[in-house]
Amino acid sequence: MPEQVLKLANHIPHPEQVAIFAVLFAGVLVAVSLRARRPIVGSIVAAIILALGLGPLYVCHLLESRGVYHVQVELRRPDGSPVYYAQLKSSIPGPLQIFEGGWRLEVTPENRPFDGHVAFSASVKDEFLKGSSTLALSHDYYPTVAIPLAPDTSAKIRGVVVDGSMAAVEGASVSVNGYPDVAVTDKRGGFILPAHAGNGQMVELRAQKNGAWGHLNAPAGKAVEVILDSE
Repeated sequence: MPEQVLKLANHIPHPEQVAIFAVLFAGVLVAVSLRARRPIVGSIVAAIILALGLGPLYVCHLLESRGVYHVQVELRRPDGSPVYYAQLKSSIPGPLQIFEGGWRLEVTPENRPFDGHVAFSASVKDEFLKGSSTLALSHDYYPTVAIPLAPDTSAKIRGVVVDGSMAAVEGASVSVNGYPDVAVTDKRGGFILPAHAGNGQMVELRAQKNGAWGHLNAPAGKAVEVILDSE
């Protein structure tokens, strides 16, 4: 009998239903204990069941009355592994608390957005990853938001192309190795093109004009100088 009761209770999803089940079961237990002439034992067990059953309902109503959300934020790499060290920001004021499994944010009635949406953005600079997600606050006061991270490819690379005498080279073609984008230098030898990488991530630049070539490994997001060599 106890095993069947526990199995049944396990399939009750809402606190209100759990509370009703606990009250009914406690009442049945008290009635059975009275028939068995063991009212004290039955009353103690019934009290424990009521406490366990009514506890979640009380907590839920307390949270609803206070209007405080306890948001848990998790970050995941492209391979699904968790990230524990990152720069994480939210669209509302309030500190993000770090704990073993991720981050926590309290949303109170004072800082709750009017539309109920909280935006998160995260970046892992050492791994050149970034991601974002938006949480819609609802009836769940302990929501979890998972932010999938992806390679950061937002940086650009800019600079000048010069020849061996350090004179600006106009009309040189510049590209990042492995990508089709091509920039043509202006009168001052200047260029700008997508780096297909995150800021600080190393990329290989190639420049050429009339048989002269230049190669340079440089960090994305920085100003660089590519020297053409005719040899």
